[in-house]
Amino acid sequence: MKKRFCLAVSFTAIVLMMAACGKKDTSGLVYLKDFNPSDYVTLGDYRNMEIHLEDPAVTDEEVEQSVEYILNTRPVKTEVTGRPAQLGDVANIDFEGKLDGVAFDGGTGTGYDLELGSGSFIAGFEDGVVGMEIGEVKDLDLNFPDPYERNPDLSGAAVVFTVTLNSLSTKEPAELTDQFVEELMIEGCSNVAEFRDYIRDSLLESQKQQYQQKKEEVILDELEKIMTYKDMPEGMVDRMTETMIDNITSYAQMYGADVGEYVAGVYGGTAEEYEETLKGQAGLMAQRYVMLAAIAAKENIAVSDEDLEKQIAEEAEEYGYESVEEYTKNMDKEAYREYLLMNETLAFLGENVKVTAEGAK
Repeated sequence: MKKRFCLAVSFTAIVLMMAACGKKDTSGLVYLKDFNPSDYVTLGDYRNMEIHLEDPAVTDEEVEQSVEYILNTRPVKTEVTGRPAQLGDVANIDFEGKLDGVAFDGGTGTGYDLELGSGSFIAGFEDGVVGMEIGEVKDLDLNFPDPYERNPDLSGAAVVFTVTLNSLSTKEPAELTDQFVEELMIEGCSNVAEFRDYIRDSLLESQKQQYQQKKEEVILDELEKIMTYKDMPEGMVDRMTETMIDNITSYAQMYGADVGEYVAGVYGGTAEEYEETLKGQAGLMAQRYVMLAAIAAKENIAVSDEDLEKQIAEEAEEYGYESVEEYTKNMDKEAYREYLLMNETLAFLGENVKVTAEGAK
């Protein structure tokens, strides 16, 4: 079965990606400053464009689901005695796994709380604990799955786990009371009613952030329907392609995935042709850059050297760098200027494009 990978691929996320690396060894029309964006795009009537989006809203059901989730994350445990372990119990165990009589890395634990039936351990382990009495010691003859991605060296290996059952308990969701709320130590929350208000406000804030991102994507999609493009400058596309390859290779390594498979999982295409796939994505990204830059020029939106240096200095301080030089040693400042320009232009469009809820799905 083909693996699927998840990556934030919104326009604003990729714009930030483009600004977060060093300069590329490219030539020609590489940055927006190297050419007149209006030569590569014919702008449509973006001022009178209308988009449809549902306003952010939180239902009572969503509030209760969040409350229930929090109650389940802070369960009340009750000690169990006088019977063997059952599915659903929390078994406190010591365990040691051995391969050919030798303990292996990661196979030993002490005082570990294991919910029986959770599937946390390899097949057969939790079933083997079911029926054990408190204080009992038991050997479990098991096999690791094949393949076993966490440790390929153990794939399919026959092992013996020696398990000691220290204690048993059951757990139930906490009860929503004023005391429970006070123990959460949330500022401004001292009772159940205030807690529900807090949950509602938090959910609404999250939805507002998602709404803003969705709004930008819808604006971009609708803009492209009324634009006409010429072929993008090759130098700019090459720069963006190299940047995407560098960054997505890092993402793939973080997930322990082959970069080709990773790109295919996110963008489609084949693993073998992932560089061509990313070049195609870079071309689409260049179109959006050019489109927004042309709108910025028409609306007198610009990022001056002073604006750029001020933003960089503020971020260097915010992120705790000792100096601006340290913060910018691997930064492509011109790419970062483009990032700021894209953000300002999107903000302008967000304030001026008409948004209605009619017809929203």
